[in-house]
Amino acid sequence: MNRIICSLIATGAAALAVASPAQPEPNIGRKPSSRVGYRWQRASDRQWRELERARHAFYARWNGNPWERARFERWYGRRCEELRHRAW
Repeated sequence: MNRIICSLIATGAAALAVASPAQPEPNIGRKPSSRVGYRWQRASDRQWRELERARHAFYARWNGNPWERARFERWYGRRCEELRHRAW
């Protein structure tokens, strides 16, 4: 009885090994697109920092003109929306 069970287990293991061969993964732990995603993220972060600098520079030199401020805020709002909804 013990021999039959061992042989059935061995046969089952052999069948599973043949049915689903293990393929070595070429990039274990690292996807090929992760580097590209990282570059996009860095570029996006840089653009957000530049936008924040532009806002700071505007308000540092703003003289109280409401039309100038409205024009800047419209531009700033559009640019923020572009950066938020950019398709990657």
